[in-house]
Amino acid sequence: MNPITEFSAGPSYLLRGFRMLTEPSLRRYVVIPIVINIVLIALLVSLLGWQLDSWLHAWLSGLPDWLAWLETLLWWVGVVMATLAFCYVFTLLANLIASPFNGLLSAQVERLVTGSAPESGMSLAGEMADGVVSELRRLRYYLARALMLGIVSLALLFIPGANLAIAPLWFIFGAFMLSFEYLDQPMANRGLRFDDKILRMRARRWRHLGFGSLVTLMTALPLANLVVMPAAVVGATLLYLECHPATTTPVTRGEPG
Repeated sequence: MNPITEFSAGPSYLLRGFRMLTEPSLRRYVVIPIVINIVLIALLVSLLGWQLDSWLHAWLSGLPDWLAWLETLLWWVGVVMATLAFCYVFTLLANLIASPFNGLLSAQVERLVTGSAPESGMSLAGEMADGVVSELRRLRYYLARALMLGIVSLALLFIPGANLAIAPLWFIFGAFMLSFEYLDQPMANRGLRFDDKILRMRARRWRHLGFGSLVTLMTALPLANLVVMPAAVVGATLLYLECHPATTTPVTRGEPG
């Protein structure tokens, strides 16, 4: 498959997810994630946003004189990294809290598209516990790779020209991870093991990366980030149904009362 064609097809799923949020049968599953997003954004902006400029100033003021030429570059790198950190921390926390509701939303999308949806066989409390465990497993996976990328970034930092690649590398890494975050919903609804989820992510990595790239950008936009989580769950479910048809045979899942 052509990587460019695959990548360019990815963002369309998020746009379709936004459009599908107006579906009346999905509204009950969208309200709680949006409320969670509002609360988290308010907390993160108060904790991170107001301090960003002072943190960057303190960081750059400690540079030795021989690195003064890097100050402007490092300021922009710092802004980009802080923005990406906001996107990823926000998404991780939001999904950690809202994972059971996102699972129900994903299942309802499948019901609308295919006429049936997967059944987890768990109560709401069970889904919450399973969602937390899955989120922690993914977090461990992310941190291990983020550590490796951090070491590479540190090495590139002192190489003129090559240090320009730091922010794009982190963006690509984050986009793939956010794609995994949301595609985990339809995969978790099927009871897939973690290793099987990774294989499916790699099978259509370029399309998943295109989807995750737009999710990352939308998460950084005021107002849009309030509804990006439910839209991304819907879009990821549509993406999974269309890109992994051999693994999407659903069993009946009853709608909660």
